[in-house]
Amino acid sequence: MFYSRRTKRVILGFLTLGLVVSFVLLGSMRFAATTREQKLYEEERAAMKQPEPNVFTVETGTRPQVRRYAAQLKPWMEANVPAEVAGRVTQVMIEAGQSVKKDEPLIQIDDRLAVIAVSRSQANFEEARRLLAESERLLKTRAISDSQYRAQNALVRIAEAEFAESKETLARHTIRAPFDGIVNARLVDVGDAINVNQPVAEIVDLEKLRIELFVSENDLAAFPENKEIDLLLPSRPGRVFEPQVDFVSRSADPTTRMFRVEALLPNTEDPLPGGLQGIVSTEVDRFKGLPMVPAMAVRFIGKNSMVWKQQPDGTAEQVAIVVGPELDGVYPVLDGLAAGDRIIIR
Repeated sequence: MFYSRRTKRVILGFLTLGLVVSFVLLGSMRFAATTREQKLYEEERAAMKQPEPNVFTVETGTRPQVRRYAAQLKPWMEANVPAEVAGRVTQVMIEAGQSVKKDEPLIQIDDRLAVIAVSRSQANFEEARRLLAESERLLKTRAISDSQYRAQNALVRIAEAEFAESKETLARHTIRAPFDGIVNARLVDVGDAINVNQPVAEIVDLEKLRIELFVSENDLAAFPENKEIDLLLPSRPGRVFEPQVDFVSRSADPTTRMFRVEALLPNTEDPLPGGLQGIVSTEVDRFKGLPMVPAMAVRFIGKNSMVWKQQPDGTAEQVAIVVGPELDGVYPVLDGLAAGDRIIIR
């Protein structure tokens, strides 16, 4: 089918007009929808009320400042018991975990040569004493001189000293406990050859524990002798121990500039092992009768501490205050606020 040029122009015009009308209708619908959404938003916004500011009324109170330090629990006494003579181990009388009393035998070292040395020195001592008695008799008859008698007397003293030394050497072949305690480790077995000063056993005294911590110079005054301090142990949750301060070092550690503090904890009931870690806490200061404000209300601007203070007319004004250290979420106010003031927490 063939259309004339005029007919084609008419058809094209109608199509163009239709497209224009469609675009106009679409734009009108979109504008109407946007207008409705905007109106709805404005209505909801108008319906919403501005939230009231969180106002806090300042009150005075008393708060302690508590400092916490890491602490280590150590046995009151501990020793790596050494051998005092060299030799071969012939007997072991202990096992790890065993309780021992002071001077109780722990390890026996081969003492055969030491026994022979004692017998020899004892015989020499007895012979010297016999000769001294003979010299006394001869001196009375002037058969020997005074110098000869004194020489024999000196030989007796030498023999006696050698005899005593040999007995002491023999005694060192039996290694004994230096104090009442528990065998923490046995370090040798029968047949081992050991040297002088070689450790043969570890002994610890756990009837008392030494609580060791290091504190700063500013807090030293909070640790007077005999003061009870609180000790918390992760291994004993919910339980608070109260050791007493027993010692404060008189000089600081040259590296950390901290002072060593030791406290004494009896350990007879439900005994604790040595080597545990804990937290010691103690009151180092107390802020009495001061205005207290929540930490979240305070803003720090440079070196200044600021709060928003509500005025009688309901307006807010930013004011500077002076605060002490934070105490569990609260600042004591040293200057700038009084009881009854109202501050805004933003």
